[in-house]
Amino acid sequence: MNKRTTRIYIFSTIAVVAIAGGISAYVSSAGSTRTETSSRPSSRQSLGGAGSAGTADNASQQQVNVNALFSDQGTLFFSPQEPTASDPVKVTLRAAIHNLSSAKLVVIDTKTKKQTTLSMTKAGVDANHEYEYWQATIPANADYENYYFVVQAGNDTEYYSGNGATPSLPSIGLFAIAPGFTTPSWAQKGVMYQIFVDRFYDGNPANDVKTGEYSWYGTPTLQLKWGQDPETGDQGGQDQVAFSGGDLEGVQDKLPYLTKQLGVNILYLNPIFDAKTNHKYGVDNYFQVDPHFGGNQALVSLIQNAHKDGDKVVLDGVFNHTGASNPWFQSAIKSKHSPYYNWYTFSNWPTDYATFAGVKNLPKLNFSNPAVVNEVDKIAQYWLSPPFNADGWRLDSAGHAGGQGYDPEANGDYYDPVNHHLWTDFRKAVKTTNPNALIFGEFFENSIALPWLQGNQWDGSINYGGFISPVSAWVTGKDLNMNKASLSPTDLENTFMTTLNSLPRPAQLVQVNQLDDHDVPRFSERAAKQINMKTYPNGQSFPYGGVPNYRKDALGAMLMMTYPGLPTLYYGDEYGMMGGGTNDAGKRWPFDWSKTGNSLFKVYQKLIAMRKADSALTDGSFMPLIADDTNNVFGFARVDANQRIIIVLNNSNKPVTESVHASATGALYGSSFANVTPLLPAVTNDGGTGQGGSATVDKEGNVKVTIPANYGVILTQKGGPLY
Repeated sequence: MNKRTTRIYIFSTIAVVAIAGGISAYVSSAGSTRTETSSRPSSRQSLGGAGSAGTADNASQQQVNVNALFSDQGTLFFSPQEPTASDPVKVTLRAAIHNLSSAKLVVIDTKTKKQTTLSMTKAGVDANHEYEYWQATIPANADYENYYFVVQAGNDTEYYSGNGATPSLPSIGLFAIAPGFTTPSWAQKGVMYQIFVDRFYDGNPANDVKTGEYSWYGTPTLQLKWGQDPETGDQGGQDQVAFSGGDLEGVQDKLPYLTKQLGVNILYLNPIFDAKTNHKYGVDNYFQVDPHFGGNQALVSLIQNAHKDGDKVVLDGVFNHTGASNPWFQSAIKSKHSPYYNWYTFSNWPTDYATFAGVKNLPKLNFSNPAVVNEVDKIAQYWLSPPFNADGWRLDSAGHAGGQGYDPEANGDYYDPVNHHLWTDFRKAVKTTNPNALIFGEFFENSIALPWLQGNQWDGSINYGGFISPVSAWVTGKDLNMNKASLSPTDLENTFMTTLNSLPRPAQLVQVNQLDDHDVPRFSERAAKQINMKTYPNGQSFPYGGVPNYRKDALGAMLMMTYPGLPTLYYGDEYGMMGGGTNDAGKRWPFDWSKTGNSLFKVYQKLIAMRKADSALTDGSFMPLIADDTNNVFGFARVDANQRIIIVLNNSNKPVTESVHASATGALYGSSFANVTPLLPAVTNDGGTGQGGSATVDKEGNVKVTIPANYGVILTQKGGPLY
């Protein structure tokens, strides 16, 4: 295999640029292409080792074995995981044995711009005598830092960053250190479940919204029967005031199902505060749980019962905008002398004002006004305090909350000082009230939220650019709008490596990785064997239901449950709920309780149990092993001192046999991996390697594995030290 191949691919990763106090990120024009010389071949069948590396004696004739290079911020390669300003940081680099003549670590202080080059020393050799490990210690520093490696073999020089090896100084994917940044350990080790409350379970029919109970901008409310199509046919309007009857008592009733049967341990509730719509994204009163959801006492009871078993409850904070019926806004449009007039931004009072996405009934708050910032902090602290004791906040439209006159569509608020001041203050307020609370922001962009994830604002973000979008393109062949899309295994790997490794370690561990949510068509809809079309009164047709493809659903679940970050199910994912349509209602069907316990549910059960039990899946390295574009196979390992777990995913329509270089994980030649793949009934006998078997590492360091069509294989063995 050649040392380097040249490829052209859709650029779906990020570029990194320096800003004051850290690093920012931006994405290139959608659909643009570029040609890049890459160290990673499109089909990695072997990482190489001692046999191909040569010796130091003929170093001048050598080239760096770029396929053997590896480092990341897993526990074996980066310590401590959450360094303080007084902690030195030990960094480890893997290379082919006898290959490198030197290795250096370059550290950049992003505040002072000082660059320090540290010489690395050989720390040891693996038991197979295939790899050697180089180490250096970064001195303690209070400032945010980036680092990368410079390695040489004879006259050949390569640079290694989170994006892999490159022949020139990397511009993307630099590793990051944010001293003093910590994120909650319960989130790092958790599995989260998102609940759209009105559509989950009706625990108290007495509090249901009745037909005609009130009107919302001239549209009367509609009470739906449970299971009734939530799209009423008017493509908006009444869809937002059509209620199925779910409430917080229903969520509490289903705690045994969620936490004991399915196995999740974090609940993330879509908005629950007093509002006229079923989605509650236009809040009227931030200090009152909507009475149709059970009121404040229902939340107290739910959280108390969750906490009894150590489970957590996270709330959805809609602070970018309010509802137009909110008393603050009503006061502001009645008088310019109102104390709330400057809480909003008027271009032509009282009729023209800044809104969320041009929606007139969702006026944006003006965070240039310190009083608004203080009020949001007060709200956050209120719900984190007794008697509620919520465990954290999801921040809706968080990248777009800004100052007066600011245009968030121009650049996504990356550089809006008002936005970053808001969330810096918010973090202080939240962490003062509960240091162990979780904060994650919505960042609906095709990149990562790096400017907010440097230790002084959010803990993590909803990982659209780094997981949700690329996984959809690869697994389903569709983007998040149901349009045709594609991504090769090589490009999936590139996207994962760059977006993951650009973040400080504490943020990596709590990035919210989902297959879908309330804003996008269901993953099962995108992955379906057959998609039905629904025709609307205007004659237009949109995808709406169909025949699910449980294999692809399970393939997506395997990837989500084994990837670094916080895996998060959207209610109904576990049984393959479908939904699309022309507006949001079709993505928010009532939960079908007759489908729990189906074959896909059982796969989710096993994956969730595995995720919670295996430390390598939470804090271990993410080590790409194979990207076979020809057969559409992607494989990687999660590795720590306790376990080595290999995950190989086949997104083709036929079984594929691959040789995977297992010794790169530290596995000994001749050792065995147990196959722990949770199987769907239809997968058991189709030529795949079944659950309960094993795979042996051969003398070349490879394991041979047959992966069922549109499915995956998970192998595991006991871990150990690198050398």
